[in-house]
Amino acid sequence: MRLVASAVIGCAADLAIGSFNAGDLNLLFIRAGLGAYAPGSAYGKSALVSNGVQASIRAAAESDEAAIKGLNQFVLLVAERIRPAESDPVEPGTPFWKLREAARSDGFDLRPEYSSVDSQRFLRMRFLPLDEPLMPLSEEITALEDDFVRLGLTDALTHYRQAVKFFVEQDFEGANGQLRTMFEAVVTHVAVKLGFVRIKAGVGGQAIAYLVAENHLPLRDGGDFVQGLWSIVHTNGPHPGTTTAGEVHFRLLTMTGAARYLIDRFQPRVGP
Repeated sequence: MRLVASAVIGCAADLAIGSFNAGDLNLLFIRAGLGAYAPGSAYGKSALVSNGVQASIRAAAESDEAAIKGLNQFVLLVAERIRPAESDPVEPGTPFWKLREAARSDGFDLRPEYSSVDSQRFLRMRFLPLDEPLMPLSEEITALEDDFVRLGLTDALTHYRQAVKFFVEQDFEGANGQLRTMFEAVVTHVAVKLGFVRIKAGVGGQAIAYLVAENHLPLRDGGDFVQGLWSIVHTNGPHPGTTTAGEVHFRLLTMTGAARYLIDRFQPRVGP
């Protein structure tokens, strides 16, 4: 993974000063793999963090892989310290919210991972990319895929991964069809959660119409966007010779963003 932006590191450093005592700050650098850059406890907290982070950034700028990995880990460890309890929402303006927003501005989401056996047992904090995956079925799951798993949207997950796979293999018509099915699964899931009665498959248009009619998704507040995108995905679809790589890439970007928008608006994470 690439080094997160300096703004993210700076935000984490600022939050670390108020969240760790001096002794813990030295341990923080050691745990992150940046022990060689920690100036020692003789410094005040602000100087300790500032000097340690700046030295690490200088090393990272010279392509020091250990420093790059250590700075990313530094951000994750700070996020782990300031995360809310699992059952708490992430309130705007809180320390974790500030760090998460900084990471999102750099193209990453901060996500906690819990035990599959005990949902209260925290395991680790993760960076998840917010854009579409670079290759199909990679080990680096995206934030959208993580939400599909969380919400039990196995069909959407399967179709999304198939769409990426077809795109990489230059089966553009196949990718279009998979993207449309993924998006339909998301809008239908959201509508059902808000009272829409689904009696058969293939009711994406009806689900969107329900969200608009019931004022869950007013036309001037997302409704026009979702309806317009739904219309677009029914043109130049899964028919040989009717689409291009550029068009599929556009659809991959927009439908990833639209699915992310609907989930964040109607099915946000309850916890951090």
